[in-house]
Amino acid sequence: MRLKTLFRRADFLVGMGVLALLWLGVADWTHAVSPLLLPPLTDVLTRLAQLTFSGTLLADTQATLLRWAQGFGLGAVLGTLAGLGLGTAPRLYRWLEGVIEFFRALPVTAIFPLFLMIFGIGDASKIAMAFLPTFLLMLINASYGVLHASRDRRRAAQVFGATPFQIFRYVVFWEALPQIFIGLRLALSLSLVVTVVSEMFIGTDTGLGQRIYDSYLTNAVTTLYALLLVLGLLGYGLNKLSMSLEKRCVTWAGRA
Repeated sequence: MRLKTLFRRADFLVGMGVLALLWLGVADWTHAVSPLLLPPLTDVLTRLAQLTFSGTLLADTQATLLRWAQGFGLGAVLGTLAGLGLGTAPRLYRWLEGVIEFFRALPVTAIFPLFLMIFGIGDASKIAMAFLPTFLLMLINASYGVLHASRDRRRAAQVFGATPFQIFRYVVFWEALPQIFIGLRLALSLSLVVTVVSEMFIGTDTGLGQRIYDSYLTNAVTTLYALLLVLGLLGYGLNKLSMSLEKRCVTWAGRA
């Protein structure tokens, strides 16, 4: 098992190494691309180190992650609970399906003005922006998981005298759990993107999104790429964390 984990980490390092070599070849060694479009990797890493040691990067990352965690966490909990409840009432789900799909189809960024009017320009609007897509994705995936839980297992539980609550607790919930984790992974990345974008366009003093927008306005391309590297690594790390949690909670997936 440790050997497999080692190989997987090696695959990631190989992929990042190939990307770094391509970047070095195009921007550092051959100068085939203008530094205004793709600055040298060495300059980007140097700037990243400067931002790290100055404390600016840590403060911005903490601010972004705090806003994201509040919106994502609240949306994940409430969306999952609402989805589990809605999935147990198929008729109610059919009545509300159109409404849910309507709001899900709306681009979250198009709702910026509405959220600004309701919550103002403070952190509440940014948290709400992360909450909405998370809630909708978790609601849809949790209800879908419940609705498509195995009917054979439900009947088997009924035969053995299980109550409706016991069937939900010991059969339906665990049947829906893989689908819930699918929604969790989708919501995780989308809510992080929305949080960063909201920081770019809804005024704030700290946050990776605001810092990226400032870099764009001042044409600080090296800083811009350094921040994008941080965001990419954050997204990758959070995704791997959710996958690890899924493996621990859904140990039976694909076995039956």
